[in-house]
Amino acid sequence: MSYSVDNIEAAVAEARAKGNDRKIKFEQSFDVAVNFRKKEVDVTKPENRLNQELVLPNTLIPHPKVCAFGDGEFAEKAAEAGAERVISKDDIPKIGDEKKDRKTLAKSYDFFIAAVDTMPLIGRYLGQTLGSRGKMPRPFPPQADLSAIVSQYHRTVRIKMRNTPTFHVKVGHIKMSDREIADNIVAVLNFVESKGFSERVSNIMVKTTMGPVVEVSA
Repeated sequence: MSYSVDNIEAAVAEARAKGNDRKIKFEQSFDVAVNFRKKEVDVTKPENRLNQELVLPNTLIPHPKVCAFGDGEFAEKAAEAGAERVISKDDIPKIGDEKKDRKTLAKSYDFFIAAVDTMPLIGRYLGQTLGSRGKMPRPFPPQADLSAIVSQYHRTVRIKMRNTPTFHVKVGHIKMSDREIADNIVAVLNFVESKGFSERVSNIMVKTTMGPVVEVSA
């Protein structure tokens, strides 16, 4: 697999042009789809299904939503760092006791962080709901640099293959430059290469939310 950043940027520019429909009343995002050859990637085997977080070089727009669990200094620092919601220890059981609230919480946020002392409660009341979605929070001590952590999550996506040999992931927004989006795609392809999957790639497609797919030239 060999894709130059220039060819990737050209595909992004083409996707932008083809997806530029004035009838669309919202700002579109950019997705990349990496497709693998079916005969070479047997997704019935767990080791062939990629499922991992990846930090991109450029912040996504709108950025992924982060929810924090904690009290006191941790809660204050999480809010200052940009977490969209901070849940206290006392509220964890209340949310956990309501099935609808548990599901709404898991669906509303992309990533979760937590103070170390909240983890037993999270495991007891929310573990099944968050864990089944791959969203169990990472625990951090009160002295952790939550600004850096939240900022990193604003650049983070999850690479996940399900029942077919492909994955697609958000890599940009029309407010971002073609090169910024291309650099994010390069990071995705470098991840694929690091996992030993690069030689099994069939093709790579780029598209805006409502636009047609554009294949990246090798």
